[in-house]
Amino acid sequence: MEGEQTHRQIERMMDSIPEAFFAVDRNWRFIYINREAERILHASRDELHGKNMWNEFPLTIAPSFQTQYFKAVHEKRPVEFEQYMPETRQWFEVHVTPFDEGMCVYFHDITSRRESHEKLLQALETNDHLVSAIANTMTGVTISDPRLPDNPVVFANKGFETLTGYSIEEVIGHNCRFLQGPLTDGEAVEKIRRAIKGREPITTEVLNYRRDGSIFWNELTISPIFDDEGELIYFVGLQIDVTRRKHAEQELKSELELAKHVQQSVLSPPIQRDNIEIKAAYIPSEQLAGDMYCWYQIDKNRYGIMLLDVVGHGISASLISMSIRSLLQGLITRLVDPVRVMQELNRHMNNLYQAQSRIKSYYFTGLYIVVNTKERTIEYVNAGHPPGLLCSAGDAPFMLSEGGLPVGLISDLRVKKGILSYEGPVRIFLYTDGLIERKGESSFQNINRLADFLQEFHDQETDRVIEEAVNLFRDGRVVDDICLVAITLP
Repeated sequence: MEGEQTHRQIERMMDSIPEAFFAVDRNWRFIYINREAERILHASRDELHGKNMWNEFPLTIAPSFQTQYFKAVHEKRPVEFEQYMPETRQWFEVHVTPFDEGMCVYFHDITSRRESHEKLLQALETNDHLVSAIANTMTGVTISDPRLPDNPVVFANKGFETLTGYSIEEVIGHNCRFLQGPLTDGEAVEKIRRAIKGREPITTEVLNYRRDGSIFWNELTISPIFDDEGELIYFVGLQIDVTRRKHAEQELKSELELAKHVQQSVLSPPIQRDNIEIKAAYIPSEQLAGDMYCWYQIDKNRYGIMLLDVVGHGISASLISMSIRSLLQGLITRLVDPVRVMQELNRHMNNLYQAQSRIKSYYFTGLYIVVNTKERTIEYVNAGHPPGLLCSAGDAPFMLSEGGLPVGLISDLRVKKGILSYEGPVRIFLYTDGLIERKGESSFQNINRLADFLQEFHDQETDRVIEEAVNLFRDGRVVDDICLVAITLP
């Protein structure tokens, strides 16, 4: 009685599933048929029970079924294949599993998927873009149908399966947003959504999740496909795993941040004394800069101040700048004189890089000033640099332009020293060309503009002058490094 009850429970359970299922014994006789199998075979389980399946199968499918079934029995392993049933106009994915007493057969309806594939094949015949995408099996490829609700995937290749860990069966019929997760950038998702809504192509990088929960960086390209009438029929998605590249970029970013910290750590700190005040601002265009400033007290009354700008910007320029920086304290405190310091730096640049063809063209502009607070004199050399500006109350700013060519440009550098004396309070303003180079405006115009600004703000606190000068010229993204040095002499 209990066994009969269990048998009925199993039968009710098998009848409740929407897929066809039946089993046969070793002699190919039906021993179980569920309700959906009855419908497909057009016979009741009572009519089929005990009968040979080959006598009852439709003649239109029996030969192909026999090949696969005999293969499963002979090799004693499960087999899968697809079969069309013309009587019901359905495509089925058939799973055959042999066991000691016979064989179980399970039918999974894939009609919608096959119809999507047929549409896709028609599109492939007329669209080279899809052909190219499908042929590249190393790349994950999906094709979605925007004419269906929620733009579901109707095709996915093995590359996508390998990339994401999702089987093709799990992907078909679903929107690809299942690849998103907690760490997926909402801005990137919104960017993709807007492109799809606008029926526009897009390439972006987005953090996605595999089936096992692991993350990967996906370089995603989505292209809309239109038919001859201009109707949108598909979106083709190409997915490339760029995780290694992203990790390398992140590691490089960390290294650059460290190098940036090191570079900024060697910049001279502000000086605030009764007879002199020196302050500066440093704004790199990238994580590293080719601009550099430094100052040293030479003796009780003299101070050497250097501002230089290595041609270019970024990593290479910063390395050249740092190599020069390592020499400056010794040169300034030992040689002192602006002419001698510039000529020694020129010799260094030529000797250091003359054998290196790739970096031989590197040179730098610079302005080196020696201030004597006791004698109240200023000696300087301008090596191809934008002129420094000396400002005093009631007078137009004086331009510090005496000097020569940039350092490292030629082997025999000839420079001329400028000598000034000052009486009342003055402020010297040094800057690199990143401050005055603005699109659509000449450097000459901006130097005059800066001079007018400094004359107007000559009596303001140094910090405010520096801040306002940056605000005056900096509009949006910094395209070149900016250094400013303000020397106030009471």
